[in-house]
Amino acid sequence: MEVAIIGLIGVLLGALIAGIAGFLVFRHIELRQRRERELEHKVREIETINLLNKKVNEILSKRNVLMQDYVSFNAFDDCYITIDDFIYLNSFAAQNSFYLPTYLIEEFFKNISHRKVILSPEETVKIGGYTYKGGRIVMETFSDQLIEILNEKKQTLSRSTKQPLSYFKVQ
Repeated sequence: MEVAIIGLIGVLLGALIAGIAGFLVFRHIELRQRRERELEHKVREIETINLLNKKVNEILSKRNVLMQDYVSFNAFDDCYITIDDFIYLNSFAAQNSFYLPTYLIEEFFKNISHRKVILSPEETVKIGGYTYKGGRIVMETFSDQLIEILNEKKQTLSRSTKQPLSYFKVQ
């Protein structure tokens, strides 16, 4: 009888140890997966902001040579954005709003829309886009703000992981 009781206590103790070990292993796996998802989310945020910054810089680098034929006030700080680029910016910001700083995007679109030059529909169709008086400054400051956010996110990501982050390049 004593052997049976000692055997039963041994089996229960072994089951308890196995249960605790299993719980700890599954908890470790869950925490690791959660951490990987958080890191993937941070990487996705950085990539999305970087793509938006590239598109803004691409728009800034497009200085239409024929613009002076269509618009009489072709100043250096004016910005010409094609309809395709503007739709791309709007749809990209809407599709990736989870990864982008919402307030910054809303302020950018609000500031840029206030600078839109009123052209006749014929002129808009003729030049294929919109002109924003002083829009270049708004877009350059927006790009600078995006670069600041990118650098901050990279620093927080590098602090949260032990591996080097060599695959991020800001343009």
